[in-house]
Amino acid sequence: MIKRIEPGSRASRAVEYGGHFVTGGVVADDKSADIVGQTKQVLAVVDELLKDAGLTRNDLTRVQIWLSDIGHFDGMNRVYDKWVAGYEKPARATVESRLADPGYLIEVQAFAYRA
Repeated sequence: MIKRIEPGSRASRAVEYGGHFVTGGVVADDKSADIVGQTKQVLAVVDELLKDAGLTRNDLTRVQIWLSDIGHFDGMNRVYDKWVAGYEKPARATVESRLADPGYLIEVQAFAYRA
């Protein structure tokens, strides 16, 4: 069975199937925030989606991060490292990419597994 979380006209906020949980791309609501602020916003949304699915950061298997400028790497990592502290670490990839709106500095997609 496939469970679609917050389905919209174009995409679902997240999808769960066969024990797998995948978010769509998560971006900040406040595009005026710097990379630290946007990273905090995005990871808070990931936490909320995990919680609503009955999952935690320990269930994460992979985190994909897109940065609008690789120069934001250190600022993003300052927040990310605190976010994963005390949890099992997922696989992660971070790349630089132009995002859908120039105000977005970061986009995150998270993958988890329900054992």
